Amino acid sequence: MSNTINAKLLAMNLIRYIGDQVSEAGQPIDQLSGVAGMISAPNEEISNNLVEELEDIGLLRIGKTISTFDGRIFMNVNLSLEGWEKYEKEKHGDFEGNYGFIAMEFGDVCLDKLFREVMKPAIQEQLNIDLVNLEDVAQAGVIDDIMRAEIRGAIFVIADLTHDNYGAYWEAGYAEGLGKPVIYICEKEKFEEKSTHFDVNHCTTVPWSMDDPDEFCDKLIAVLRQSIQL
Repeated sequence: MSNTINAKLLAMNLIRYIGDQVSEAGQPIDQLSGVAGMISAPNEEISNNLVEELEDIGLLRIGKTISTFDGRIFMNVNLSLEGWEKYEKEKHGDFEGNYGFIAMEFGDVCLDKLFREVMKPAIQEQLNIDLVNLEDVAQAGVIDDIMRAEIRGAIFVIADLTHDNYGAYWEAGYAEGLGKPVIYICEKEKFEEKSTHFDVNHCTTVPWSMDDPDEFCDKLIAVLRQSIQL
């Protein structure tokens, strides 16, 4: 993803973090510092600059800033009214980054190769959209919360049903509930022999095979273009 897109996602991560903390405590954050790891920023300097930039554009309210040897401490931090509006929209999936999210079984060498070497580069090249899975966005925090946040921010979700993975079905359902386009994929032999769960077997499913990855990619890209109107 580009630096601009990264900055946008980091900003939303920060707004989400502050909103969650204030909502839980019921009051502004007394002291905000050392949040780089919590919002997936490369370092504290970048996260501190982001805090000040969001204050400058009116999304944050900060009582005062204290400069220390290690960095900066922000006192009495809260979201502004506009910041709370963005926070609430993100919680309901209205915020979209420039990426798609794939729900998939981990530990399958063939599927991981399909994702890394076939799907990811094809979608990036033809649609200029990055495709990520949960391993790509690993960060500190509760994994379920991170997964929900990534789905809320995605343009679309791809769910691989090859292994009848309950997690992939759940993530697809969560995305469907948010109104996100969900594209189902499944290994060709498994799909032809056993199909998928009856709740989704009427949905568009793109079978894949490592014997002909180009044909799979052509069909997947076509479905994605139609689903997100590109």
